[in-house]
Amino acid sequence: MGKGAVPDLRVRSTSLVFAWFASASAIAAPPAAKLSAAEILAKMEATNNDYQDQTLTERLTVVEVDGSRRSYDLTFQQKGTKRLVEFTSGESKGMRVLVEDRDDVYVYLPGFRKVRRVAASAMGQSMVGSDLSSDDMATVSWGRDYIPTIEKEDATSWWLSLTPKPGAATPYGRIVHRVDKSHFLQEETHWYDRSGQEVKRLVSSEPTSYGGVLRYAQAVFSDPRTGHRTELATLSARYNQGLSDDLFTVRQLQWGE
Repeated sequence: MGKGAVPDLRVRSTSLVFAWFASASAIAAPPAAKLSAAEILAKMEATNNDYQDQTLTERLTVVEVDGSRRSYDLTFQQKGTKRLVEFTSGESKGMRVLVEDRDDVYVYLPGFRKVRRVAASAMGQSMVGSDLSSDDMATVSWGRDYIPTIEKEDATSWWLSLTPKPGAATPYGRIVHRVDKSHFLQEETHWYDRSGQEVKRLVSSEPTSYGGVLRYAQAVFSDPRTGHRTELATLSARYNQGLSDDLFTVRQLQWGE
């Protein structure tokens, strides 16, 4: 602009008008749609199962009420809804558990060299004295049997309350999941019986990337009524190896390698 030139107020005014409309549009932009409880649960389950197959090496440590501890090493493999667990140390070494689906669970007991089907009435029983049961091992999805609602929400998490669908044969009266907003991982789970008492609790920690798959490296299952707890530490994790379907069969369960 030359000396003594008069500024073009029309250009400046037009620029201010455009700037105002831009800021006003940003302010007036509708907020992102809030996720429903069903959508959050579906995203959590999709994150939990975001792989074709997995092989985990884990250490399971049972901590009794008196503080005494005993540990078992195990291999956990999964493809789709099928799971295979083999204990590789301790007095349960050689024991294998096959989950074909929620209603078909089998256990191989090396002392008897036989495969036995786990009865529905025994699904809630403790596995090797831990806070884990066959029902826990068989649960891949909660959406089939439970209706979710958002119980509360804060800056980092959603708390989902799950109640059984009418007619669903569920062992719990209510389940509460704490879902992390940043990656939809299942951070905590609280199980309640029909009377409303909390009977089991899961708290996970140390989110870790295993070849691009994010998982918690540490998990603690506990009984809030007694203080009994089970620590589960992931020692190694491999994903998308192309595991054979034949691995997840009753025949393979009995004959092993």
